[in-house]
Amino acid sequence: MDEQRGGVGIIGLGKFIPARALDNAEIEAQAGIEPGTIEKQTGITRRFLVDEGGSATEIAVAASRQALDAAGVDPKQIGLVLGCTFTPDYVFPALACDVHRTLGTTGAGAFDLMANCTAFQVGAMVASDRMLADPSIENALVIGTAIVSRHIRWDDPNSAIYFGDGAGAAVLGRVPPGYGFLAHEVSSQTRAYESVRLRRGTNENGERRAIEMNGMDVWKQVAQHQPGSVRRAVEKAGLTLRDVDFYIFHQANLHLITYLMSRLGARPERTYTNVERIGNTAEASIPIALTEAVEQKKIAHGDVVVLSGVGAGFTFGASVLRWYDPRVAASE
Repeated sequence: MDEQRGGVGIIGLGKFIPARALDNAEIEAQAGIEPGTIEKQTGITRRFLVDEGGSATEIAVAASRQALDAAGVDPKQIGLVLGCTFTPDYVFPALACDVHRTLGTTGAGAFDLMANCTAFQVGAMVASDRMLADPSIENALVIGTAIVSRHIRWDDPNSAIYFGDGAGAAVLGRVPPGYGFLAHEVSSQTRAYESVRLRRGTNENGERRAIEMNGMDVWKQVAQHQPGSVRRAVEKAGLTLRDVDFYIFHQANLHLITYLMSRLGARPERTYTNVERIGNTAEASIPIALTEAVEQKKIAHGDVVVLSGVGAGFTFGASVLRWYDPRVAASE
């Protein structure tokens, strides 16, 4: 970080959660699962789905408008739009380009990034690095968007129990020295590359292919590698785990988050979860959870916050930032 110019932090957040709810009982009936199994295994009670006619661009724009309003930033002040998704409306062009034209971010470059469920964290890393490298980019918009429901077989108990739809967005901007992103970490462990996948095309019955998932392999990967990713990011920031005030994890499974907090020696109240209420929203899960935690004042000015996720493949990521609240800073 350039001590003269300051750093890059999150200055506005937004989210979109669809209105249509899908409760566990419906999935358990379709998938032939004993009632109560989903909540027992995952902590999830319901998830929300985008309507048939809804688009990834629509929900991304809704979350982005909220983030721009929260930041007090005009779309024309955005210098970079980064879409984080594996469920865009088209194979190409990029979702970010459609958001760009819809919002009117006329001065921005736009592209998509795919790192599955840790894509928002990786996207925030890429955007902040670009801003530090290029002083002409004053603000960036990073959007995690997921319409996973269109790639689920609801009679498949291996994948149907987890996922919901949604979008979350963050506006990145310039912050004073010592605030904003302090360090990032990304690593990959590819031994279990095939454990979560979505293949192109159709199956032998001509149906669109659905997500295939080995939940036990996912648990093992996270248990083995995600705590180390967090520790390395914290060390890069010149801090220790004792310095971390709050954690926001990818919302994959409530029990997995509880496990991670235990492995990191952190008290349960130092994280925020919504997976039990809205399910696993893939790339949208970290920004939605972060938005809600900030709205509920669980994160305060000056807090050290860790964002951490894991994506299929597997890619692990963690970012450390010192939270900047301009309203509090102005009164100091």
